[in-house]
Amino acid sequence: MTGTERSRRRFLKGGLAVAAAGLAGCSGGNSAGTATPESVFRDTSVSGNSLRVTLREDHDVSTVNLIDSSGSIFQSSQVATGATTVELGLFDYRRGWHYTPGEHTLVAVEDGEEVGSTTIPLTPELEITNVEPYTGGRPTPSNRANLLVTVENTGTGPTWVYYVGYENAPRSAANRIPTTDYARSTPLLNLEKPQSADDVILQPGDSTVFRGIRSPLLLSKDDHCNGLEVNLTAIVSTGIGENGQRELRAVLDGEPVRANFRGTCSDIQIEPREASDPDE
Repeated sequence: MTGTERSRRRFLKGGLAVAAAGLAGCSGGNSAGTATPESVFRDTSVSGNSLRVTLREDHDVSTVNLIDSSGSIFQSSQVATGATTVELGLFDYRRGWHYTPGEHTLVAVEDGEEVGSTTIPLTPELEITNVEPYTGGRPTPSNRANLLVTVENTGTGPTWVYYVGYENAPRSAANRIPTTDYARSTPLLNLEKPQSADDVILQPGDSTVFRGIRSPLLLSKDDHCNGLEVNLTAIVSTGIGENGQRELRAVLDGEPVRANFRGTCSDIQIEPREASDPDE
């Protein structure tokens, strides 16, 4: 790990794929995130929890609507005179509302009439790209038994992470993953890292390191550190779309680390495990 908590992949942020469907006079083959010269839409990109839309310089558009897959208006924004960019909010996790993943349609309106439209895919996809032991903080059992989980959004829509949990972890509390609206709206209460409201948001191409509040590798007094193997699953809970998960194998060795009736091992190795691997 480099220690960098958040890395932006700017070439992905630059634009979502803008389809030519519904644009009069448009031809195929236009580059991702940009429309053809005949289109009123020039570019779209995700910025945090919003969709940024760039319009042609000489447009007369008064309103831009974002239509969801059900055909209903999800968001609508007035275009100020002379402006060429508008932003449409996609979610607010504090207030508990968000878009539904899937194909959306941008519609440009002039004098009450549609003058252009284009389809946009908005679907987040979380991939756990790395898991490693947490070695920071004081050398307490809880710290040594916790994991750093790197998550990348490889999809086309933004989301936020509100919890890092596990299946089959030695510590039973780490296996209890909340699914309530309150948990989704308060991610900073459920995460040790990051601790910034903006950093829990993953727009397309973003990669962030997360650390949950429950340490999965705390052991019972009967467990030992002589090469103990644990097969578990890391689960990253997302506010929108499907949770990210990855099968892991932890090998605990070294000396016992104990304090306040809690314990783990001084040497912990984490490696990915194929889902087809048999549990031991």
